[in-house]
Amino acid sequence: MFAARQRVSQMARQLPRVSRKYASDAHHGHHAPHTVNESFGTGSLAAVGVFFAGALVFSLSPSEGENSAIYNLINKYTSRNEDWEEINHAHSAAARQAGFDRNLFQYGGSGNRHVEVAYPEALQSHGARNIRAGQLINIEKVVEHMRQEHLKEEEQKVKALALAQSKEE
Repeated sequence: MFAARQRVSQMARQLPRVSRKYASDAHHGHHAPHTVNESFGTGSLAAVGVFFAGALVFSLSPSEGENSAIYNLINKYTSRNEDWEEINHAHSAAARQAGFDRNLFQYGGSGNRHVEVAYPEALQSHGARNIRAGQLINIEKVVEHMRQEHLKEEEQKVKALALAQSKEE
């Protein structure tokens, strides 16, 4: 191995030496250097963008105990059960009041009125089989009795309302 080193060093000494030439040494033509527009590059612009995006996210993040703006925006357009409960309660109260008002204006104070019975046959509705003779009865008496009971109740309500109004005045 020692012999191989010696041989390589001898060959290196025999190679011709070339002196280095630099561009600044050459005085051929003194031209002005070309202007080049250099940019920061995509990597540096991306790093600056990530920095500012992080600062923006940090500044927009809510403090402890607060909700974020995105959460508030989603909740603004989301329906909750409590809202539907309130709406349904308001609708049922309005329907109840409308029924009371209709009954008051339609049937209030008139002694000669007809009580609407939508389906009086329902009192004796049943299957049409095994009907004995005389089983079906005339229910006109029952309807008239219920009408009279209704009139009595309405007169009592009118008297109580008039008494309550006279106490208020």
